[in-house]
Amino acid sequence: MPTLSECVVLHGPDLIPHHCARFAWNRGVITSIDLGPPAPSLNRGALVVIPGLTNAFTQLGDSPAVDGATGLPPAQAFAQPDGPRARALTALPPPEQYQHVTGHLLYLARTGVVRHLDFCEPGSETAQMLRAAAQQTGVESLSFGRLERPPTTPKELAAGDTQLAGAVRSELGNLLNLVDGFAGSADDGLVGLACEEMRLLTTDRRKLRALACPAPDFARLLELFDPHLVAPFAGANEGETAALVARQKAAVLTLRATASLGLAPPPLAALLRARVPLLLGTGSVMLTSPNLWAELDFAWKLARQQSGGETGPDPTAILRLVTSNLRPVLGGDCHGYLEKGLPADFAVLNFQHPHLRATRNLVASIVSRVTPEEVLATYRRGEPIWRVPEFNP
Repeated sequence: MPTLSECVVLHGPDLIPHHCARFAWNRGVITSIDLGPPAPSLNRGALVVIPGLTNAFTQLGDSPAVDGATGLPPAQAFAQPDGPRARALTALPPPEQYQHVTGHLLYLARTGVVRHLDFCEPGSETAQMLRAAAQQTGVESLSFGRLERPPTTPKELAAGDTQLAGAVRSELGNLLNLVDGFAGSADDGLVGLACEEMRLLTTDRRKLRALACPAPDFARLLELFDPHLVAPFAGANEGETAALVARQKAAVLTLRATASLGLAPPPLAALLRARVPLLLGTGSVMLTSPNLWAELDFAWKLARQQSGGETGPDPTAILRLVTSNLRPVLGGDCHGYLEKGLPADFAVLNFQHPHLRATRNLVASIVSRVTPEEVLATYRRGEPIWRVPEFNP
């Protein structure tokens, strides 16, 4: 039975750091966490065990177009069919695209990520590619699909006919066989009866629903579509933010990607104070690296800045954005925290490095100072999906 001794473990949904005499796992499950006293600070370093991270918004299908949209406004960056992303994907055959996607999944594992939510290109190709790459790398990929074309045409909308056509209903059914969720937006014709039908179909198939924001009549869409999460929540106005707070819907923030597009950041500090369920993602890999450590650091500093000189959020609230906050949204075997009997999804950090060993606030250092270099190993279901050669518990 693999075991770590004399380490520090972030325990439970509140991520409280404790000295731990023995942390053990077997057959994919945590079998022992022998907790000692709390360890809010360190004097001489330690191995620190944290929950495996969840990147709640990626677009790994954009892997062949890294930094292809530098300096462009959003409309040009993602334009179809002649934007930089579309050109890059058209130029590469599927086997080469697969190599790019797999490389990014391996990077996620390298950085402590055990799971990601990917918002795929329309159709089924990217979802199929992700499924194969996830099996190869061990990272759990939860894919959100989109239809090839809007479910309602402008002519149908003008005539007041917003029901799903039989062909669209069939396409959606086939898509839901391949994906874990459905991503809708007002741009995709998410209106009227079509919106309600999509909600009913996805509910019947037990699939997640995501709604992009901003969107016209956002409050009404929250009611009709009843999404499990709003992703991404970027560029929203005051009315849309108020609707999100009122409905307490989970929202995914992609702060660095939003900034890279020149858009105003969401009111992170206010959303935290309003106790809106929040998750954190890195966005399209065309815009930013899928490095959650950089995202966490950016998020905490942004929240501090938005607090206007007040104390600002506890760094644990920021760390929850990539760990225990996911439990109410995803359910099932996705917990985002460590307790005996739960899945052994965790990462091991090296806090014996000189710049970390004497931390006065362990969680703050995790949020703002850890880099991929400190990740010694990443385990999913008790199996290493990344491990430096010298680490062998």
